[in-house]
Amino acid sequence: MENEKEILLRLSEGDEKAFRHIFRTYYSKVKSFSYGFLKDRDEAEELTQMIFIKLWEKKEAFASVNNFDSYMFTLSKYTIFNYIEARHIIPVEIDDVPDVSDTTTPYDEIVANDLKLLVDLTVSEMPPQRKQIFHLSRQEGLTNDEIAVKLGIQKKTVENHLNLALKELRNVIGFIVITYIMLME
Repeated sequence: MENEKEILLRLSEGDEKAFRHIFRTYYSKVKSFSYGFLKDRDEAEELTQMIFIKLWEKKEAFASVNNFDSYMFTLSKYTIFNYIEARHIIPVEIDDVPDVSDTTTPYDEIVANDLKLLVDLTVSEMPPQRKQIFHLSRQEGLTNDEIAVKLGIQKKTVENHLNLALKELRNVIGFIVITYIMLME
């Protein structure tokens, strides 16, 4: 079996067989990771496909990648964040999630639950106004303009609080992703 460096070199040269190998190796992990954020199988599937399309589009860069696991999950994380931010997706309570697909292991479910708890804890520790703005945006689905009117504050203040809240969550989730990757090795 080829080592990872050789496969990445072939991928960077446009080798479809190398891409299929990467796809088979990472597909279920990326889909489970996406599902942990989106709580919707169809959206997780769609996003996983988007991630692999991005991977193919950036294939030339892989000759110089030293840790592909880390690269793959960083790409996944930012693609998921951008998707959530663009669609203003309202997170679903973990108790409302139906049984997970066959590709998800019990360990993946534990990681998803831990991630949800960590996100909830991070949000609960935010300053009151930021927490309220985040809740109105992500839980109630209000626009920034609607939040500003409801709270009697400037739209820019709403945007600043949301940016700070998302930055905090990215930092926490980044830590979890790195920990998850280390445990997978």
